[in-house]
Amino acid sequence: MKRWLWLLLIPLALGLVRLRFDVEVLNLLPRELAVVHGLQLYQRHFASANELLVTLEAPDAERAETAARSLAEHLRAATNLVIAAHWQPPWLEQPELAAELAAVTWLNQPPAIFAQLTNQLANPAATLATTRERLATSFSPEEIARASFDPFGLTQLPASVSAPATFGRGEGMFASADGTFRLVFVKPRGALATYPECAAWLDAVRAQTTAWQREPAAGGVTLHLTGRPLFVAEIASGMERDIRNSVLGTLAIIAALFWWAHRCWRPLLWLLALLTLTLAGTLALGGLIVGTLNVVSLGFAAILLGLAVDYGMVMYQEALAMPGASATKVRQHVGPGILWSAVTTAGAFLVLNFSGLPGLAQLGTLVAIGIGLGALAMVYAYLPPLLSSESRLQAAGRSTIKGATLGAPGRQDVSPAKAGTPNFSLLATLALILISALILARGLPPLSHSADPLRPTRSEAYSTAELISRHLGDRRDPLWLVVAGRDEAEVARRLAALQPVLQQAVANQILTNVLLPDALWPHPEQQQSNRATARWCAAQRDALRSAALTAGFATNALVLTDRILAVWSAAADATQPVWPTNSVSAWTLERFVARGDGGFLLAGLAYPGARAEAGGNLAELATQLPAHGAWLTGWSLLGEALLGLVQRDLWFVLGPMLVVLLLSLWFAFRRWDEVLLSLAALALSGLLLLAAMRLAGWSWDLLNLMAIPLLLGCGVDYGIHMQMTLRRHGGDLALARRTTGRALFLCAATTVAGFGSLATSSNAGLASLGLVCATGVAAAFLVAWALLPGWWQAICGAPSIARPDARAPSIARPDGGANTLLPSNARRSGADFEAAPSAKPSALYGRVGWQLGLGA
Repeated sequence: MKRWLWLLLIPLALGLVRLRFDVEVLNLLPRELAVVHGLQLYQRHFASANELLVTLEAPDAERAETAARSLAEHLRAATNLVIAAHWQPPWLEQPELAAELAAVTWLNQPPAIFAQLTNQLANPAATLATTRERLATSFSPEEIARASFDPFGLTQLPASVSAPATFGRGEGMFASADGTFRLVFVKPRGALATYPECAAWLDAVRAQTTAWQREPAAGGVTLHLTGRPLFVAEIASGMERDIRNSVLGTLAIIAALFWWAHRCWRPLLWLLALLTLTLAGTLALGGLIVGTLNVVSLGFAAILLGLAVDYGMVMYQEALAMPGASATKVRQHVGPGILWSAVTTAGAFLVLNFSGLPGLAQLGTLVAIGIGLGALAMVYAYLPPLLSSESRLQAAGRSTIKGATLGAPGRQDVSPAKAGTPNFSLLATLALILISALILARGLPPLSHSADPLRPTRSEAYSTAELISRHLGDRRDPLWLVVAGRDEAEVARRLAALQPVLQQAVANQILTNVLLPDALWPHPEQQQSNRATARWCAAQRDALRSAALTAGFATNALVLTDRILAVWSAAADATQPVWPTNSVSAWTLERFVARGDGGFLLAGLAYPGARAEAGGNLAELATQLPAHGAWLTGWSLLGEALLGLVQRDLWFVLGPMLVVLLLSLWFAFRRWDEVLLSLAALALSGLLLLAAMRLAGWSWDLLNLMAIPLLLGCGVDYGIHMQMTLRRHGGDLALARRTTGRALFLCAATTVAGFGSLATSSNAGLASLGLVCATGVAAAFLVAWALLPGWWQAICGAPSIARPDARAPSIARPDGGANTLLPSNARRSGADFEAAPSAKPSALYGRVGWQLGLGA
């Protein structure tokens, strides 16, 4: 069998080879949500989403402009890194190239509007006279510059057409109103598909900006970066840091707790080695089953270590309590309980697959796999190497039970009468309830509707994006409106169909404005109708040139006119939809046009209105648009949509879990008073968690809401173990805390360490989940250890020590006496060593009951 076990290395190796890490935040989310699908379309296909944005802030506008120009020129020189770097609209640097975009925009207009140009060109003398008068009387530098190089007014598009590429914002894309804050758009060379590529490229660009900052133009200028390459690099580095810190920190806490309890190096080092192997095996199986692990699911490592170590501690403590017993003997007594406990704990984490969030579901799956591997490793591999030196473990066992009183059968050495009084527990309970009620009187922890839990906790990219929004943006961030279609004609039809819906939303103040670049989108039918007019206009080139020279215009003034007429001449003979192709047009189209998913995509902007949030109007609009082949999306909408999904799935999960919890408690105790005590302990720990969250200023969010089912599954165990111990020891509080209480402390401490290490995670949602779970587990342990025994004394009393269910099976001791086998997490004392009476087992151990249990 050992030879066959080597075959397991094959799938593990395949899993490690297949393993990939995904740092794309949107891949953590369910694609069936329209908001998520729209954001994924935009970030995947639009080139502007892959750009790096460099912000420059200077004391005055002149210095900021000089610095932006200098930095752009410096980055353009690094041709191995950068395709283009723009510090101002490209058509201002190369105005002659803007002619193609204007010409195609005219072709996309309705035929009646395009035909109006024939009136201007049919009588060139009158048009030129109007232009000369405007040049002589205008006080607008922009108008004078335009008329000087466009005497026939061909670049004056209809008023309904947004300015190309800027959606009406002009130079506002590149500079703040006062000019002291500017942007440089840097287009990388290469796709930067993976996070190592992003990190390497970003390091090279930082080296370039550092070298530029030594130039005179950089004096007094502050630089910041943002954009997808930085987002990806930050998330990847944070992911690596999280894994390293959380795993090493949790292992250090486990080592300290084990040493405090046992003072032995050999079992400690072997325990840490098995935990490391369990973690590696889980990663390998995760790669084999899932393939790609995302940033949130990698938080499984610390949680797994905090839970799997309990099985090793249980095995070691049981071996100490059974000196002279072989590893097989200990495994026969303890192994089934550990394996079934692992099954139930793994099931609690598998419940996260119903959370609706793929990232959280993947975390639950990985923890469940790891718990299974950890249980098998601890049950079958932990004790054999340690028991090879039998004398050493027997000595440790004797020190563990030193001072234990071996009483005669049926003898009880600790009198229940000396167990103490429950008054303190009851008073402390009332005090905690009162204090918690006072804290929560101001309100429960709020429910966050934002998508902030998906973002990093410390991020230069996010901080810079907020800085850009503050200097250049509106009061509220705009939403993206993405329209998809198989070809140009279908997108054009969908744009036309969307217009009434969007106009109604603006009229209802759900939106304030919608900026769609529909004028720049090729409309095949309108281009076909305009080809005759374009051919006629192109034929007037010589007449227009002659009239302009006669009117006193220089040949330079006709450059734009000649280029526009050349585009129209080529379009007149085209058989396919006409697209602009030069560098200025390409940069412009990348803002809002993409090809992918077997068709075309177009993106516009939508600004929320005053009634956007009232009654979920904006969310309702977002759910209506996919029927028109469009998606209204944005981070502000994302949080609300995800929270609704999580809340729905949370109740779907909690209902069956509460039923299973009640059934488990009933079969564990078979007494309603003890079932109610366990539920009361859970309720009080939940109340303490709410009070702690309120004091700390934490809020519920779309990730830490999933802590509720996890805490129900983990927190109920402490109450069960403590009440079972009180039954065995006749209600002796001190003895219960000294035996099971000590073991529960070790288990709770490692679990809190596993969850608590997530508090340093670079992902805000994972950090909040770890904090809430760690606080909830600590509260559940404290209630079960400090308060529940007093409640049990007050309500249940000390049951007769002769009750069959208060007995534990005995095993033979080497000296011929009888050793009572305590539960796997209990330390031995004098009261534990007693003979077990013969009693008929429960009917639950019959064949039918056992098969039903296995099926469950």
